[in-house]
Amino acid sequence: MLALHTISERRVKMILKIKGDIVSNDMKDIYEWFGYDCTTPRDVITAIEEMPKGDRLQVKINSGGGDVLAGQEIYSTLRGRNDVDIEVEGLAASAASVIAMAGKSTISPVGMLMIHDVSVSYTSGNHAQLSKQADTLKAWDEALASAYVEKTGKSKEEIIQMMDAETWITADKAVEMGFIDAISQSGQAVITNSMGNLKITDEMIQQYTANKAGIEEEKNNLLKDLDKFGA
Repeated sequence: MLALHTISERRVKMILKIKGDIVSNDMKDIYEWFGYDCTTPRDVITAIEEMPKGDRLQVKINSGGGDVLAGQEIYSTLRGRNDVDIEVEGLAASAASVIAMAGKSTISPVGMLMIHDVSVSYTSGNHAQLSKQADTLKAWDEALASAYVEKTGKSKEEIIQMMDAETWITADKAVEMGFIDAISQSGQAVITNSMGNLKITDEMIQQYTANKAGIEEEKNNLLKDLDKFGA
């Protein structure tokens, strides 16, 4: 039987929630405009910069993943810090599961991890271009596998097999296999984001861009009127 542990006896002052899609910094405004949760590398860096000296940052994860580059940057930012504790509140899947490997960690008794291969939403090109893209995706898989290998001590071959199979891991198994350090006592899982492609589509980006352009045009017209009348 696995013992239940609190994340740390040390005081935690600041909480950073990683929820919704994990996206690049320049996508945050679009997500907020549509009212969707998201987390960016800048969110994590800002939380660390604003953390009072001597305090700890508690990173609470409940995310289905997202942009692989953004996930890598967040992982690298948190990795190796001795003032960060990670807790999987509900789901840490795909890129979010990589982030969960960045340090000392716990997981809710009803939490889950999911690891799988990197994918692209759409692609085009001839056979040579598609073959090259497949090789690139395999290279990404190898890179992300390194995070799981470092945390668990498992061989890269075993991790790659788990990724190929899209492996879902319960809390008990996550601790047993070394992906997570302990099961937490606190928290109730609420999955905030479904698996699959990111919520923001190309059409939504176009809608946001058009709306923003309209606002900018109205603002410029207003400024011209103010100049015209000497305001």
